Amino acid sequence: MPGALGAYVDESSCYRSESTQEYLIGAAILDAADEAAIREELRTLLLPGQIKLHWTDERESRRRRIVSAIADLEPMNFIVAHLSERQAKTERFRRKCLETLYYELAGAEVYPVTLESRGSSQDKKDRAHIVALQAQGLNKGVRIQHLRGGDEPLLWIADAVLGSLNSAYLGEPAHFEVLQHTIMLEQHTSDSMVHPEEGKRKALDPVVRLGF
Repeated sequence: MPGALGAYVDESSCYRSESTQEYLIGAAILDAADEAAIREELRTLLLPGQIKLHWTDERESRRRRIVSAIADLEPMNFIVAHLSERQAKTERFRRKCLETLYYELAGAEVYPVTLESRGSSQDKKDRAHIVALQAQGLNKGVRIQHLRGGDEPLLWIADAVLGSLNSAYLGEPAHFEVLQHTIMLEQHTSDSMVHPEEGKRKALDPVVRLGF
């Protein structure tokens, strides 16, 4: 078991078919002793004037470089997903995914959780959510903070992992294959719909337990 571990969390929401969408939460799990060095490595990937890495803004050549660098850094990554019918509002799905993630992190003794800030109002909802979960039995050691993506390079890892997963669903699996060995947990929420393309991409089985 590594030393003190922290989680760095980002989210994504994408259409999966004409009638379905999937909300995903990704968490990069890192040893606190390695975080400073990993931040510096990630900053070297920025282009001049670029504030942060963001998968949807990157060219294919850049994506290849990013996933290669992350694979070499060997973070542990968790992915939690919720598949549903298409809806305009996704906040409920975010809460479902975060709830599953928090319990998995607590079970792995990963207590500090950094979420990318979505603004003061949305961040306040995240804080109220975890307080409610802890009142219902979630380990009170789990604590969250919010940082802007441009201020915390470690948040870029989850963005790239989820971006590469979405690319795989679009028929470009090479990026996610490079990162596959870093995925320690992939799980759907308990009331997620069954994925219509399980035969196409098998990564999100119901539960894959920790590999460390």
